[in-house]
Amino acid sequence: MRKNIFFAFAALMMSVSAQAQSLWDRSKPDRTFTFGARAGLNFSSTNMDYATSTRTGFHIGGTADWNIVKSLSVSTGLSYVEKRFRSDFGKGSAGYLQIPVLGSYRIETPTKVQFHFNVGPYFAWGINGKVDYKPYDETFAYNYYQDSFGEKGFFRHFDMGMTAGAYIVIGHLLAGLSYEYGFADIAKVYGKFHNRNVCVTAGYNF
Repeated sequence: MRKNIFFAFAALMMSVSAQAQSLWDRSKPDRTFTFGARAGLNFSSTNMDYATSTRTGFHIGGTADWNIVKSLSVSTGLSYVEKRFRSDFGKGSAGYLQIPVLGSYRIETPTKVQFHFNVGPYFAWGINGKVDYKPYDETFAYNYYQDSFGEKGFFRHFDMGMTAGAYIVIGHLLAGLSYEYGFADIAKVYGKFHNRNVCVTAGYNF
């Protein structure tokens, strides 16, 4: 469902952008470097067998773009991203400092509305979070609380994966959707654990 929403949104933007003046504009950009602020909600989940549902977190950070030509940029930045999960044994959260390295294809319509389509890898380092869980042993009548990261944490610090996003930009304002697919198995215990995340983002470009 989450991926279907993202692809439907991207298809709608592609349909609208077909009316753009040019699908590939090699002219010099107005500015070589641009910067922005971003914030929004995350709808996170995992591929582990006993995961039961998505949970809502948030992200906040800044971006920096190197604009090569009007239709192509390289986008990066630094964000704090909270990814949460719920499973049969409990629930938890994992907060990351995350850096993407994205190719950004951009289309501008005659009305100056822009459409951005970003894809590329992300790299993340876990810094905080808690896991609230109950062991499968039925003799335990209470839950444990444990750090997500660290020497006795549930998860390894390093995560990486691919992200793809589609955005609309009107003036200084930006809004859009992205999807993150984690490649790294971050689990120390309880089998494999790969992050999955849909981000709803709003932003301001300076």
